[in-house]
Amino acid sequence: MSGSDLERKGLFRAVLGGPDKTMHAVFERLAKAEDSFPAIIDQRWNTRHVRVDLPAKEGDGCWRFISISDEVFAVITECQYNEPRFERVPAENMVEFHFVLKGPVELALPHDSDAETALTATTMMACHQAPGASYDVQCLPGAFRMISLYVRPQLLVDSYGFGEKETSSAARLLRPEPGSIVILEEKIDLGFVRVLRELFDLQFLERRDLMLAIAKIFELLALSTTALDNGAQIAPLMFSEKELQMFSQAREILTSDVRGNLTIAELARMLGTNSTKLKSGFKLLYGMTIFSFRNRYRMMRAMEMLIEQKQPISVVAHAAGYEHQASFTSAFKAHFGFAPKSARQMVRAQGKLANPEAADEPSQGRKRSSGPPKS
Repeated sequence: MSGSDLERKGLFRAVLGGPDKTMHAVFERLAKAEDSFPAIIDQRWNTRHVRVDLPAKEGDGCWRFISISDEVFAVITECQYNEPRFERVPAENMVEFHFVLKGPVELALPHDSDAETALTATTMMACHQAPGASYDVQCLPGAFRMISLYVRPQLLVDSYGFGEKETSSAARLLRPEPGSIVILEEKIDLGFVRVLRELFDLQFLERRDLMLAIAKIFELLALSTTALDNGAQIAPLMFSEKELQMFSQAREILTSDVRGNLTIAELARMLGTNSTKLKSGFKLLYGMTIFSFRNRYRMMRAMEMLIEQKQPISVVAHAAGYEHQASFTSAFKAHFGFAPKSARQMVRAQGKLANPEAADEPSQGRKRSSGPPKS
């Protein structure tokens, strides 16, 4: 599987945003295509909710889009992706707040397997791109729960008094230097988790649900701006467009180094940077450590070799960089929840159940939803 294979499917900007791939383009399309995307609309407050279901062949779940005029956009993601999904995010003068609750997504936290602990976000990431800067978002296959807010900077100033101290990190977030992106990360508490949970629980069956969602979004912004204004004055991370491209290149190199031959120091030297900047930037932008990213990709590749190429387990173990098959088996089981030898049996069992003529045959088991391989 090559790096280009990882970029087969896009996320909502690529799917709905047309050539511009901006949030504004996404919401403009949704507003113009109400026959395809039924909406709940409150014209008095110029707000709208639209649900877009993920095509069945691509996974399960949906994206929910909420707009408040053209000043606040919210996207609630609750999806199970079957394939990796990728898109590039252009600058459009919006401050972003991301809360990743479940899923191995770039800008995310490692996912939990227990649905009851899905809402366990411990940090919020805020970022703002100056014109000319873009960043990449990639979701590996698996389950995702995420809430993202996109807000006009002037609204944060006018309505929340955000970033009034010129030398503060919040002020730097509002005014990134040309050609750069500013990123802040702040711990969140149970107050955030309560609001996030309430947003996810809304069913959007009637117009009052939309108004409740708007109230929760404004509350979430109040919590976020307070946390960033009052948090420890840790200098925000700022990356240039060149550095963003470097992190993207690091990701591509890692996808071709499945056996894990490269050390972080060697990778940093290849890219002309130091290990500290590489590790911190990679984790912030891609939501996981370099080790975690490589391990997830390694397991995806191993599953592909087992199921699609029908390679012997010993061959797969060697290709994945394991000297001993037992070590590979332990790592595979820890990642997927079942042993390599069970993978083919489970796929065959699923195939039989999908065949009406074989519905009465005994099943060999049920593959976990994070199966092969594993926004």
